[in-house]
Amino acid sequence: SLPKLLDFDWRVDMKTSSDSVARMSVPTCMLNLEIQEQPGNIQQTAGVENVSVELSKETLDTMLDGLGKIRDQLASVANR
Repeated sequence: SLPKLLDFDWRVDMKTSSDSVARMSVPTCMLNLEIQEQPGNIQQTAGVENVSVELSKETLDTMLDGLGKIRDQLASVANR
């Protein structure tokens, strides 16, 4: 069986450069997922794992676009 998302948390961090030539601040999204692995059989216990991901704005935009497409497909199937 597939893993189950139990919880998630996120925050926005600003990465700054200390180089005087290239002073810049780059926003990144820190995403923490709490995932429960489903046991292979009833004698096993389900393990919980925390996964941390750092996303640039561009990567987050791509991910949100993909999730939006998934949402739209689920909505169209549910409305049949």
